[in-house]
Amino acid sequence: MKKKIVCLSRVSSKLQMAKNSSPQDQEKQVREYCESIGAELVDTISCQVSGAKMRLQDGMLHKALKRAEELGADLAVSRLDRASRSAVAIIQLKEATETTGIDIHIASLGKSMKALSHLEVELMGIVASAELRNVQERVRRACKGRVGAFKKNVCPKTASKKGLIKRLAMTKDWADQIELKQEIIQSVKMLKTPNLRNVAQVLNGKKVLSRRGLPWSHGSLNAQLKVLGWNWDELKCA
Repeated sequence: MKKKIVCLSRVSSKLQMAKNSSPQDQEKQVREYCESIGAELVDTISCQVSGAKMRLQDGMLHKALKRAEELGADLAVSRLDRASRSAVAIIQLKEATETTGIDIHIASLGKSMKALSHLEVELMGIVASAELRNVQERVRRACKGRVGAFKKNVCPKTASKKGLIKRLAMTKDWADQIELKQEIIQSVKMLKTPNLRNVAQVLNGKKVLSRRGLPWSHGSLNAQLKVLGWNWDELKCA
């Protein structure tokens, strides 16, 4: 019986996702790897999220592993930095292969996490973190000469409003990526007494954490609904 593989392709910007070139290239590399080991590519998950935010506890990396588990498959990425640029997350991925039974394959290396030693994984995590810092430094240098939010030609109120709009868009993107609304609706249907406190407990039990990676409370869930503009009464009846 052929080994099943779920491909995770990640890009950092909406421009890369719109061009669809990078996700296609990543899937092609994973597909070729699958052919080389006699495995079957059964699903592909594409996402647009920063590598620093690819954490094992929540978000797309968590969802990808969950999807692989549902299909009885392993997870594969074209390069390790497509899974995460966080040294901690990369080390946790190695540990996850030993506790969950789901292996993570790196097509560019022609190896899986199980085949790598802990020392190799730790060194790769250090390299990934160093690359992340280099990317952040390049962005900082590129933005250095630009007119800032509070220079002469920019109204502080306008800049503040734009900042709020940008943060709200990022929050909505995060909520869409983890399918937060669907998770809340499903949690409501599971409960005999559907209230925010009980829904927060269900989400925590399913390891659907807040954007900060923390467990939900009644207050934090209520605040998040207000930020996203979701009506609690409508969610209960959905």
